[in-house]
Amino acid sequence: MKRIFCGLSCGLVMVVCCAVFLLSGGTVAAHAHAASEAACVRAGDFASHDIALGQAAGEEQLSSAFGKVLYDDAISRWGIPLKKYTFQKDITVYTLQKTGQVAEIVLEKDAATARDGIRYGATSYYIQHVFGKAQRENLDGDACFVYRAAASSQDVHAAHDASTADVPAQDASAAALGAFGEDMRLIATVDHDNGSLTALRLTLLPLTEDEADTWAEAHPEAMGDVLTTEILKGTAAIDTSALPEAPAPKLEGLTN
Repeated sequence: MKRIFCGLSCGLVMVVCCAVFLLSGGTVAAHAHAASEAACVRAGDFASHDIALGQAAGEEQLSSAFGKVLYDDAISRWGIPLKKYTFQKDITVYTLQKTGQVAEIVLEKDAATARDGIRYGATSYYIQHVFGKAQRENLDGDACFVYRAAASSQDVHAAHDASTADVPAQDASAAALGAFGEDMRLIATVDHDNGSLTALRLTLLPLTEDEADTWAEAHPEAMGDVLTTEILKGTAAIDTSALPEAPAPKLEGLTN
């Protein structure tokens, strides 16, 4: 009888231990899952080499951050006048011609580095572990994960509270990032086959023609003169008062 009782007691203890182990393991897994889901972009993710999107920066400041400028060009994208600076080590920076603000930073190959060990060749799993879950998108033939700033500071702090990270919460909400906050995106370009990181693109520029129209209306100060902007959008009212009057059309019969 004693042996039976001891056997039952030992069995009960083992069942309790197993239950505690499983429950604790499940809690840890759930916590880890919550932390992963809470991953999100931060304010610092929209900057590289201490140069942030929306920041006014001239050639001297950009050279101090990224190295010697190899060459520069005046270009236009979606009707937005830009200045393109090409640096060594696969780095390209675009600024708004009208305001001098940094509009886009492209980091390719070995230059593609970010926080928490993100670098060229990082797996899609790790990219999403750091920046958050995202669907792969096709942008101009490239496979990409696209991340925007949080809608509000409340979203940023909620994500931080659910995380186990020891870093303090940063307000990476669109409102906190300035006039271009809602336009800012971090784009991680990955290999079509193995999903490894090939480039990082930080941009506040529109990605599509539809976005370009909205962008032009929201940021007229960054566009060309009003007439040029409206012509590009197809809404120009062109003043023709200085042109000579066209002769009135005459209807005449056919003659032999």
